Amino acid sequence: MSTGIRARSGRVALSMLLGLTFLATAAKPASAQFGDQAGFTEVFRPDFYRRDMQLYADYLRLEEWQRPIVEILLDDYQVSFDLGTKECRDRMSRLKDELQADPENAMKIALRPIRQWEAEKRELKRLLIADIQGQLSPLQIQRWPSLERAMRREKELPQGNLPGESMNIFVAIQELDLTPADEQAIDPILLEYEIAIDQALARRRETMDKYQEVLKDAMISKDTDSGLNALRKIGVMRSEVCAHHMQVIDELISVLPEESSISFRRSVLASGFPTVFEETRVDRLLVSVRKLKDLTPDQADQIDAIEARYEIDLATANVLLIDAYKAYGAEIPILEAKRAIARRNKETVRIQKLPDAIIALQDEKNQMVEDYRQQILGVLNKEQAAVVPMSMNNVRQNQNRATPSSRSNIGGKRSKPGQPSGPTIDLPPSGKGGVDRQQKPARELPVGGNTLPQSQNPTQ
Repeated sequence: MSTGIRARSGRVALSMLLGLTFLATAAKPASAQFGDQAGFTEVFRPDFYRRDMQLYADYLRLEEWQRPIVEILLDDYQVSFDLGTKECRDRMSRLKDELQADPENAMKIALRPIRQWEAEKRELKRLLIADIQGQLSPLQIQRWPSLERAMRREKELPQGNLPGESMNIFVAIQELDLTPADEQAIDPILLEYEIAIDQALARRRETMDKYQEVLKDAMISKDTDSGLNALRKIGVMRSEVCAHHMQVIDELISVLPEESSISFRRSVLASGFPTVFEETRVDRLLVSVRKLKDLTPDQADQIDAIEARYEIDLATANVLLIDAYKAYGAEIPILEAKRAIARRNKETVRIQKLPDAIIALQDEKNQMVEDYRQQILGVLNKEQAAVVPMSMNNVRQNQNRATPSSRSNIGGKRSKPGQPSGPTIDLPPSGKGGVDRQQKPARELPVGGNTLPQSQNPTQ
């Protein structure tokens, strides 16, 4: 190997080591090629937190004397986990000389401490579960599967990668003010969904564990085809989780009272598809125009008519986008990986961020929004248009911000302007939709010692 090539390989190896060391210390690392999809973030995230104590207490119905024991076991786990991650970082920091000496095997060398820590982490999890179960009565052991389902939702559901994958149906239901009769009506649906989504999450985890190892091997061997195929396998399981969410949303809407169904649908879909329901330039322009003190009654009537047509068309556009994300969302991680590979290879070919079908629908929506913006501005005189904030004219659409809109229109069939359509749904202000709430006491499901799961914030 020439001196120049060896020097460059050495620099790449050192950069790789720095990046992997950053993975061990940062909450949201930057990924290269398949990095984050290969589970590098997960390996430095604990499987259990001390706050999980509430789940153990609720689902196992711990006795008072058992609580401090479980708390101590959780604390000991955290101490061992922290020590393990520190040792992993220390092992990674000592790889500098080895990486420089063998740059051709840099990725294999850099991954060695991570794979060692992965095995140690799995053993820590196994030991904690065994220690806790050793403190339980036979009746509490029978309740363990219910706890496992709750823990799986708490730990696995937030790890979604596709739009709509991390929707928390139970949190959205908790936010509704339902009568006992309403709760009784939806309990069978929730119980069936609880079992179905648990099985889907378990299959997703099994698939991810299997193919994350394939992704690591692909990074070592630079086998992009193998890596992309592994992402597709994982994507199938992610899409399955999304499908269960969408199915139960429709089932619940058919049973809930009308007002509750509208509230439920807007909150859960806004949390799952935030870029679809983000505030548009027309939304902001309408707010500004309504504040004009010299708006005449005739102008106000024209604005009202434009807004009515706009809301119908916006509702249709949003429904079509959700359908497109459901159909093609699994392609997004593939495109992200291809973009990373192209950057690594310094290719000049531009790879888009989203599938063609989604881009086409988003472009149509953007054009529709611009048309309505021009209609609204056409109602104003020069003086009124001059006081409209100029930022209204310069906001770029489709920035993929993870921020719920101040208005989310979820309609039905495509309608022409002026024709009646589905309901117009007003979302809460940005930041309120889809936010995890403080855990509430669990309420019983109608059968078998299960409880309606309650949500905790998955991050510390």
